[in-house]
Amino acid sequence: MPRRAQLPPKDRAARSRLIKLLAAAQPLARASLVTMTRACGKKGCKCAHGEKHVSLYLAARVGQTRKMLYVPPDLEEAARRLVETSQAVEGLLDEMSQAQLERFLQSKTKPKPGHRR
Repeated sequence: MPRRAQLPPKDRAARSRLIKLLAAAQPLARASLVTMTRACGKKGCKCAHGEKHVSLYLAARVGQTRKMLYVPPDLEEAARRLVETSQAVEGLLDEMSQAQLERFLQSKTKPKPGHRR
């Protein structure tokens, strides 16, 4: 494994951004935001005439099952930050992983000095 200083600048930058995100201790959750519409069932409500209620949910894995967790309106911004931070971390991990895989494949194709094929 090369030292950080030996990594290409793009890889060092991705690693640095990832470490800053994690060091900031910003909350994150591996989840997705889902907007759902529903009818409440009350007579005379607007949803009885087709204009359904809109709610935001976090779709997340809790243990071994996938859950839809209701997000109250006052927590919507916090839920969005949870998901955005998680997506940023996953994006940086993907970027770093792809770079490592490319280097690995390149090292497989390069013959070693003094080594015959």
